[in-house]
Amino acid sequence: MELVRIYVFGLLTLFSACNNKSEFIITIKANNTNYDTLFIQELISGRTMAKVPLNSLNKNYTFNIDETKLALLSLSGTESTYMAIIRPGVKKIIIIDSTFIKTKKSIPDSLINYFASSTNQLLSEYSDFIFTKDNPEKVKFIFDSLVQVRNKILNTYKSQLTADEFGILEYQNRARANSFLFYFGRILKKYTPDNKFFDFINNIDNENIYSKSLPDNLLYKYEIQILRERDTIENVDVFIKFIEEKTKSKNLQDYLKAIYLKSVIESPSYWRRHEKLFTINTINDALQRESDNEYTYLIKSASNSLYASQKGVKGYDFNAFKSNGTKFNLSDLKGKMVIMDIWATWCGPCISQRPFIIELAKKYKDSPDVIFLLVSVDKSVENWKKYVLQTNGNQYGIEVNIPDGMNGEFGDKYLIKAIPKYFLIDNDGIIVDSNLPEPSLGMEQMIESLSHKFIR
Repeated sequence: MELVRIYVFGLLTLFSACNNKSEFIITIKANNTNYDTLFIQELISGRTMAKVPLNSLNKNYTFNIDETKLALLSLSGTESTYMAIIRPGVKKIIIIDSTFIKTKKSIPDSLINYFASSTNQLLSEYSDFIFTKDNPEKVKFIFDSLVQVRNKILNTYKSQLTADEFGILEYQNRARANSFLFYFGRILKKYTPDNKFFDFINNIDNENIYSKSLPDNLLYKYEIQILRERDTIENVDVFIKFIEEKTKSKNLQDYLKAIYLKSVIESPSYWRRHEKLFTINTINDALQRESDNEYTYLIKSASNSLYASQKGVKGYDFNAFKSNGTKFNLSDLKGKMVIMDIWATWCGPCISQRPFIIELAKKYKDSPDVIFLLVSVDKSVENWKKYVLQTNGNQYGIEVNIPDGMNGEFGDKYLIKAIPKYFLIDNDGIIVDSNLPEPSLGMEQMIESLSHKFIR
């Protein structure tokens, strides 16, 4: 296997910092968009650190921060994002164009975004091998090669980086590779925890202070370790105690526990061995147990959305649009049992499942009591319209779109953090199930059994 070929685009040059050691300063140097606000979000906590107005160029906006942080820059309503390592005493010049955001002349920012893009480039270049062949050791070799290449580049600029900037970048380099290896082994190949493929977890440091910038690596490591020691995870409390036992730092303990609870609530498909452990009662117990956790707000934000999409709760009466532009509300379907499919044209699993959901919608097209509601959360309405025309020209079920629906009130109310997601709503508008199985014989059998119960 040849060494992974990675290319660095653009010139990395040193950026001079300002003198005030307690301030972080943003200046918008160019703005070629119609958007009015730049958002700066801290990746560790998910909190919005700053909202910078875009109505004035070359004006300094000053914010006080206490430590070096990894942040995400974004414009509301667009998919454009850019990572930045921000720290006290630094001034960032932001360039905004219609298709991108970037900071000007920042070595750490160029590197962190290169790490992200090079991972995607690698997956694109080797996609056929990684996803179709069965050679896990070579997959690990490919990603190890990528880490080595990036590490050489990182060390070239070490003297021009602070200790924290270098620490974050060094951690991110390896952690981003490990993140895919966990996905490959846990989700794609579904290897058992005792599979030697996962032996790379032995090289993951439990106490790395920068691991909060990509914490799932530690959580997945702990999951594999605990399952290697015992066959099952008996309950949520057992895994939380395991996190505490394996992590000495109290701050890192608290963060990992909060992220674990938040992640299982929001993205259960990534925690297949855990999701059945979670009920409203266990979440309440976890919230009470972690009431002194300084990151409790992360758990509460997820649990508040979860409560709104649980069995027995009235479904949020959202607004959407059909392809002809007419408005649609969930309440328009009162009196019918609704199977709601949340999907998007950019979601691979959604696309692979779409023929099956359309086939079921076709089967029930003449039913007066059962409706399939296919809700797209695409930002691009035109992309959605074209894809619907290509794949469902006969309009089986009801096709509607909520632009950028995952990131608005619809996504919050129905906890749409990962798609595809399937809901069953009864004829009174009450949620019967917020986590239906994928469209298959199992879903059809569930529809048949429940239709007799709920349709009067």
